[in-house]
Amino acid sequence: MIALMVILPVAFFAGWILKNSVTLYFGRAWPSGWVGLYWFSVVLSLALGVWFCGYAEWESMQFRRLPIPIARFNPITGTWIDLEMSSLMRHLVLTVDFFAGLALAMFPITASMRMAEFMDESRRLAAARADQSNPSADEAS
Repeated sequence: MIALMVILPVAFFAGWILKNSVTLYFGRAWPSGWVGLYWFSVVLSLALGVWFCGYAEWESMQFRRLPIPIARFNPITGTWIDLEMSSLMRHLVLTVDFFAGLALAMFPITASMRMAEFMDESRRLAAARADQSNPSADEAS
């Protein structure tokens, strides 16, 4: 049960980042530079997701896989000891680790796209305010 208290928030956060990324990308026509950065981020995120769920291990930090470890390193014997969890929980952890890797690489482009969208909207609103004519000038003519 404690594992689910860690797994579920990480899974929801990763899902939220990935959903926002896809929604932002398909929500408007981005210039080619943004499209290139987006697809570079997608390729990087796939590689990072595979590494997170399949190959990440650090003897110095004494854990295997990220962000939710599945094994602990014993420095005395020099072996990896699997953490006690059911096979269903292990598969859930590895799936969440994969999607966390995806989200980690997608987060910078998603945040940048969100800021660019905010800046465009701010400029559009400022231009609309500046373009409004003076109502009293219309009545005088």
